[in-house]
Amino acid sequence: MGNIWYQFMKYYIKLALFFYYKKIKLVGRENIPKNGAIMFVCNHPNALIDPLLIKTNTFKDLYVLTRAGAFVNKFVIAIFESVKMIPIYRKRDGYNSVTKNDAVFEKCYDTLNDKKAILIFAEGSHSLLRKVRPLTKGFARIIYGSFEKYPELDIQIVPIGVNYKSPMKYPDSVEIHFGKPITAKKYYNNDDILSSIESLKETVHNSLTELVSHIPGDTETYETSLAKLKSLNNDFSDPIKTNNLIKELDSLVANTAHKKSKNTKSILYYLVYINSIIPWLFWNKVKKGIKEPEFISTFRFAVGATLFPLFYIIQSFIASVFYGKTIALVYFSLSILSSLILAKTLKVND
Repeated sequence: MGNIWYQFMKYYIKLALFFYYKKIKLVGRENIPKNGAIMFVCNHPNALIDPLLIKTNTFKDLYVLTRAGAFVNKFVIAIFESVKMIPIYRKRDGYNSVTKNDAVFEKCYDTLNDKKAILIFAEGSHSLLRKVRPLTKGFARIIYGSFEKYPELDIQIVPIGVNYKSPMKYPDSVEIHFGKPITAKKYYNNDDILSSIESLKETVHNSLTELVSHIPGDTETYETSLAKLKSLNNDFSDPIKTNNLIKELDSLVANTAHKKSKNTKSILYYLVYINSIIPWLFWNKVKKGIKEPEFISTFRFAVGATLFPLFYIIQSFIASVFYGKTIALVYFSLSILSSLILAKTLKVND
C-alpha cells in the first residue's frame, strides 16, 4: 500500500509541476548511473520545489534529506515520510536536535548499502542567490561513514544544478542539469579524513559551478554582475550560456536603456482568473504571510496543486446537478485545459 501511495504522489506531483511550469528542461539525465548507490548533491535556491522537481524527474526512487524544521506536525511528518523524505538537523535546531543526526546518518548508510539513492542539498540552506554557495561537510560525512560501516561499498556522486529563470514569478521556467558521476572512493583516505572531506567538497563544488548559473565574487561584485546580466536580458535558467556570458562580462556594455515592459494580460488570463476566483483570492491572502521569498513558489505550487483542481471538481459537481453530466464534464475539461494553456503561454517580466 505504501508503494502505491508513493507512486501515486510522485506522478501526481509530476503532473502538477507540468501544469505549474512553462518549461521544465532536463540536461544530462543520461549521467545518472543505472545501478548502485548514488548520492545526488544539489544546489538549493527554491525551498521544497527543488526536491519535488528532482524526485519526479529521475528514474531512481529517491530518499531526500530535508531540513527538520519542515516537519512541523504529525500530519506533515506522515506525508513526508510516505514520500521518502528524511529530516536532517542543523546546529540552529539546537544541540539536542543535532544528536538525532546519528540515527539519520545510520539510516543513510544502510540506504546506500542497499544500492539506493539519496538527495542532499549540500549548501545547508536555501537562497535565491545566483551562485553556488560553500558546501557543508554533511554529505561527505555520510559517504565516508558509509565506507567505514561497509568497506566494500562504492558510491557515485551525481551533482545537480537547478536553475530557475524567475523563481518568484508564475509561470517560471527551469533547467535541471545532471553532471557526470564522481567516484567518491577516489577521495577517501581513512588516515586523513579531514583532508579527504575538504578535497571531496572542493571537487563537488567545482562541478556544481558548471551546472548552475554561477556569479562569483563578493557581494559588491555579485550585485554589479547580476545587474549587468539582467540588463542584457540574460536567461538565468540556462547555466551554460549564463556562465559563458559571465566570462565575457567585463568586455560587454550594459544596456542602460533596458526597461521592463508592463505585463499584458490576455483574455484567457481573465477567464481563468474569474473561473478560479476563490482559490486565487485564497492564494493572494496566503502570499502576504510568507516571510521567506524562497517559499513563495512552494506555497503557490501547493495551492495550485490542491485547491484549484478541488475547486474545479466542486464546480463541476454543481454543474452536473443543474445542467447534467455532459455539461459538467465539458466545464471541467475546459477549466483544466485553459489553466494549462495559460501556464504555457503567459508572459511575465524577469
